[in-house]
Amino acid sequence: MRLWHLPLAGLAWLAMPALAQNLVGHGGPVGALDSRGGVLLSGSFDTRAILWDLASASAHNVTRFHDGNVTAVALLPQGGFVTAGQDGRIALWQNDGRAPEFSTAPGISAIAALDVAPDGAHVAAGFWDGRVALLDIASQDIAFHQAHSERVTGIGFLQGGDLVSVGGDLRLARWNTALELQARADLPDLPNGLAITQNRVAVIFAEGALRLFSDNGEMLPERFLTDRPLVALAANGNDIAAAAIDGTVWLLQGADLVQRQMFRAASGPVWGLTLDAGQVFTAGADGVIRRWSLTDGTALGGQAMAEDADYTDDSRGAEIWQACAVCHSLAPDDHSRAGPSLHAIFGQPIATQEGYDYSSALQKLEIIWTPQTVAELFEFGPEAYTPGSRMPEQRIAAPEDRQALVEFLARAAEAD
Repeated sequence: MRLWHLPLAGLAWLAMPALAQNLVGHGGPVGALDSRGGVLLSGSFDTRAILWDLASASAHNVTRFHDGNVTAVALLPQGGFVTAGQDGRIALWQNDGRAPEFSTAPGISAIAALDVAPDGAHVAAGFWDGRVALLDIASQDIAFHQAHSERVTGIGFLQGGDLVSVGGDLRLARWNTALELQARADLPDLPNGLAITQNRVAVIFAEGALRLFSDNGEMLPERFLTDRPLVALAANGNDIAAAAIDGTVWLLQGADLVQRQMFRAASGPVWGLTLDAGQVFTAGADGVIRRWSLTDGTALGGQAMAEDADYTDDSRGAEIWQACAVCHSLAPDDHSRAGPSLHAIFGQPIATQEGYDYSSALQKLEIIWTPQTVAELFEFGPEAYTPGSRMPEQRIAAPEDRQALVEFLARAAEAD
């Protein structure tokens, strides 16, 4: 177990004094949000989960426990919170906890979805390998079931305690607390998430549709919102919010899916989405958590805090670098983002920058970073070239683009 935390005095850089500010504190993309009663919980690729006090727009607790991306988070109704990660672990926390009260062992598959029963007695998790886990919070017993043949893309509890899951096998299923199948239905397209609204199941799809289902899988109202994939969904009472891969957010009525508002929350995907106290919270690749009015979709948080600009120019390599800059800085010793600084990267052995916590697998590799090895990293992908890395799988297909990137790094990574 690895736990990093900041002393309270060190949280000042995460705090913003004005009410209803955007929340800035993560060093990488934010893909998991939950909110309730003036508290917001976020999880990021930077391996941190942050518990925010919304009245002061400041971080109440910063945890770093998971090995890799924090993929899902949930607040517990009785207080405390749950985090889940790329490492397949579920962790239970007190609000002020510096270490989990309880955590499961590392898993063989990443966790994709998480929910807490309305009475707070159980936590359910859905895995990339299609399994569903049900954790009894009081006894800390956990049960697993192969619920889907493909990745679980959404999971949620009905009011009576039954569990609903959707998966990449294009199926919706309802389970009781013994993980016995109660109902199953085929889905018309790939589901990307679900939320429970008024004891019905709202599901977003890759084709851009939002559909409501009964607890037995009978299709109710549906609405085609866009021709682009919907990638995030949240519900609170009769309010539903859905977000697309292009950053558009729709606010709808849960009863009939009548659209109330539509607004642009980001220039790229909205991965994290939650509703609470008349506000919509969105997050994505830049790590900023933004606030919007649930009534009319207007921005509530003002401008995000400005970051110190890295060296850049007008080259093709600088354009490609922008995707890297989400997780890496070019400034010396700047490890505040998800990945280490790439300052003076050429000639460095892999996993040797002081001040950054590299995975043990990465520390065992014998790679010297050169223009050739950096280009090979993006030719073959991190999964093949640096196995055990927390770096998301990505490749640069065109050789000329790989060359443009390393030429830019040769200029920028040495610049003062």
